[in-house]
Amino acid sequence: MRVLIVGGGLAGLAAALGIASKSDDGEDPLDLEVVIVERRPDFESRGATFGLQPNGIAALEEIAPAALETMREAGISIATTGGYMLPWWTVRDALLDAVLARKDRIALRMGMSIKSVVPSEDGDGRRMVATFHDSDVTIEADVIVGADGVHSHVRRRILNLPPAVPSNALVWRGNVDTNANTSLGRFKPYPLATIVRFGPALILAYFNFQEKVDGKLAWVFTLNKDAYAGGSDPSFESGATTPLDLIESYVKSAESPDDDVLRKDFEDAKLVLGSTHLPSDLTYSTEMGVVDLNREHGWGGRGNVTLIGDAAHSLRPASGLGGSLAFEDATLLSRAIAAAARGRDATGAGNTSVEGELRSFEARRLPRCRSLSRDQTIRSKLSYTIPFSDIPPCDPKYREWTFKGPDASPEPPVCETEVFGSLLEKI
Repeated sequence: MRVLIVGGGLAGLAAALGIASKSDDGEDPLDLEVVIVERRPDFESRGATFGLQPNGIAALEEIAPAALETMREAGISIATTGGYMLPWWTVRDALLDAVLARKDRIALRMGMSIKSVVPSEDGDGRRMVATFHDSDVTIEADVIVGADGVHSHVRRRILNLPPAVPSNALVWRGNVDTNANTSLGRFKPYPLATIVRFGPALILAYFNFQEKVDGKLAWVFTLNKDAYAGGSDPSFESGATTPLDLIESYVKSAESPDDDVLRKDFEDAKLVLGSTHLPSDLTYSTEMGVVDLNREHGWGGRGNVTLIGDAAHSLRPASGLGGSLAFEDATLLSRAIAAAARGRDATGAGNTSVEGELRSFEARRLPRCRSLSRDQTIRSKLSYTIPFSDIPPCDPKYREWTFKGPDASPEPPVCETEVFGSLLEKI
């Protein structure tokens, strides 16, 4: 069985490793082949931070234990969750190295953008042929997995599903070498995460990896356009406006621009952003999108095509759950494909098909991802309207369910909105 994975990001790499791992079952080995196609010609190190939460750890323990061990060694423990915070590219590189070590089962092809999927002229019509915009190569596959991110081509053009809903929140990411000059040295004692708000629309977060990577400080800046200047769109030019432009504009218009705390926060921001390793990071922003899982199409897979990661359930990054949910997808999808390859369902009883296993996989994932997406959207919106300390924690049962991982029940034990009460009126 050949599986074509469209997208070489974290979800795609993890899914490939999961499927390859199922082929190694000593008692019942499977003939599984994976091809990953990635539209970029090479992998870049753009990005800032990655939160590996306990549910993601549980998933990787099954499908990519060697990569997980590398992440644990590189990560800084998050005391509040039991997870790890890492520079984003270290997660990608750990998965990529593991993929490259599995050339017996996984082929990685760069610089290929999927164009169309049509039934194969041979066989029973279930096998598919993928064509590409920038190559004459065609690839036949029994399963096609869209792991191509929030703006997924597989989602929009192959499955004809609605695109992700714009969040009106823009994000910039970058990193700084605190050894570059003596002034930056004052950031070395910072805690792992420091979050600074400039008014109701701008948030700058610093992530200090000094404990594991000498001199490494990452930053993430977000702009909530709905809240900026009373809801009016800020003067923003894509590819030109920088976080410093927006922060400086806010400081000049603040009621108390000489406030000691505001002045210190502004000076810190100028120092860090002005020392960013890649100057292009200051002008490169992306708009966060959220996949609406409440629509009638549900997950949206059809036939032998399915979606994982942000292509299926992109959510607001309030608690750093997106990547770990993608790892859950990869684990459960690899189980489903293994079951289909054996011709038995996941319980080992009864006949099954590829299409049947994919729909069962999606049915299991949908309620969990829908609930967590709602929770994260509420928390993200509240972060712009009330102090972070006033945002209520999850119900203990909900928290346990969140972090359980791929074997968590599909439905949450309690409704995700119950803890917010009257705060829901603020969003």
